[in-house]
Amino acid sequence: MEEIKSLADLTPGCLMFGPIGGPVGLGVGLGQLALGEAFRVGRLSIRHVGVVVEGATVRMIPGPEKDGPWATMPRLVQAMPGGAEEIEMTEATHWTPRHAYVRLPEDYPGQAADAAAIARLMVSEGVAYSFASYAALAAWRWGIKTPRLERWIGRRGEPVMVPGWPSSKRGGFMLPGLPREAICSVLVDQAWSLAGKRVVEGTKPQVVTPGMLATQLWRRPGVVWGGPGLL
Repeated sequence: MEEIKSLADLTPGCLMFGPIGGPVGLGVGLGQLALGEAFRVGRLSIRHVGVVVEGATVRMIPGPEKDGPWATMPRLVQAMPGGAEEIEMTEATHWTPRHAYVRLPEDYPGQAADAAAIARLMVSEGVAYSFASYAALAAWRWGIKTPRLERWIGRRGEPVMVPGWPSSKRGGFMLPGLPREAICSVLVDQAWSLAGKRVVEGTKPQVVTPGMLATQLWRRPGVVWGGPGLL
């Protein structure tokens, strides 16, 4: 698979690992401190994960005053407390020494595009999280593995239709319910899991943290890592 040497190399389904700032970042940092899991390589300290849902494109703009190429930047879906959101990526905000990117091998052609479509569905369906999510995952991490806690972490909504299934060009596909709550790593894992790929091994569904995700993918065969945090 192609190396990731710039934002232009990102394709739908790629994973972004990096920091998260602002008040949300402070809360996320405290939440991950409670989880007791971290992943650090040089200046790369992973606290946040997202799914690339659209690659960069270059288009020609017609017209006597607008002739020439016009570039669009990649787009990213990320979990937020108020609901998953889709944003435009930029060099300044997403290509820094604190960022790294992953391309996963596909189990079937178009699986990465399917994962991106599911990530976008989490935005339109308003999948959010509360900081109770971190408390529940921390409790599980530290040994409180009760059936009641497992049911709370793993709760889902009703079955939902993906409007378009990129790998098969079908008009839509019914999925089992999306997570009721999804921190960033759960959103990423579930986007790929619902597309048929088991990303994180040895854990219950939706019991996935950013550090766990990065650690398992770090030396997995077929996984491509790239980005300024690793160059």
